[in-house]
Amino acid sequence: MDSVFHSFLLVALSEMGDKTQLLALVLTVRFKKPWPILWGILLATLLNHALASYAGGWISTWIDPQVLQYGLGALFIIFALW
Repeated sequence: MDSVFHSFLLVALSEMGDKTQLLALVLTVRFKKPWPILWGILLATLLNHALASYAGGWISTWIDPQVLQYGLGALFIIFALW
């Protein structure tokens, strides 16, 4: 559970500075209500990461760990090149 928590925290912190920040800025300027927008973004982010963690755990029960290791490595390389 410790590794899941640290992965969850690391992804949540790294994802906050890109599109989410721009979305929060645009919505706040347009609707002039920053707190409901920020709470909504926080809730959506937490739910998204919880769902991704759950799905990853579920998938890992169906696929061999060695296949997951090579598949995830290949995906990281593909995203790095992209």
